Amino acid sequence: MLCRNKFFPLSYGKIIQNKNLMKHLMILFILLTTNVFAQGPFGDYAVVKDKDGYVNIRAKENVKSKIVGTLPNNTLVYGFFDKEYNPTNWIEVDKGYVHQSRLKKISDFRAIEVKVQGNSIIFDDKDVKVTITKQKFDKTKHKITKKEHDGWTELIIDGKAIYGIDIYGGNDDSLPEDHYKSITVTMKGKNVPIPKSAYDDLYQIFYFSSSVYYDKEAEALYILAHNSENASAYEVCWQIVKGEYKGRVIGYPL
Repeated sequence: MLCRNKFFPLSYGKIIQNKNLMKHLMILFILLTTNVFAQGPFGDYAVVKDKDGYVNIRAKENVKSKIVGTLPNNTLVYGFFDKEYNPTNWIEVDKGYVHQSRLKKISDFRAIEVKVQGNSIIFDDKDVKVTITKQKFDKTKHKITKKEHDGWTELIIDGKAIYGIDIYGGNDDSLPEDHYKSITVTMKGKNVPIPKSAYDDLYQIFYFSSSVYYDKEAEALYILAHNSENASAYEVCWQIVKGEYKGRVIGYPL
């Protein structure tokens, strides 16, 4: 019951046995095949993998350009690898650029099998287990404010700027439909604490588009999700290395 497709990690046999799952996947199929993603393509997550243990950051997209810093192996980055959108073979990072040849895509690591259980999806094999659960958004349990920008409105929930909902066109009372309830992780039988702050600002969850990859050599786990739609669409990748939560990287389309 394993599918390595980024957006459809569930087997067809399981889909036809679960009407609720079928409904969600049909919605996801429509999103992927219509203009809701017309804002542009998403990039890829990758980590530094270099024989020297680090990669140089160049000021410009050139091997002769000034070195302005380094990134150690297993540093998580987000960028556009497709030559249609990035013909230079260089990936932009915070301080400059690193060459693609020094990076390995997360999707090249081993994909973890997934199953559905109630309102959760579970990724499970002999080394790791990840359970992702979402819940409906209840506005009575949250403090909601708005911040006006030029042409759009930003929702602030419980004092935090959020991902997944932006309001355009003025007087719109849109609120999130759902959000993450919990993300639990075990590696080699040991629980890995994931702080609530790692996901409590993420909304509009398309959790059937989630995927999990494991780098056995580095004992690194990567949890990926593609959420929301239109101008509010985003991706997120959480990284856990040797039983310790390291952080997350948010990605946006072009």
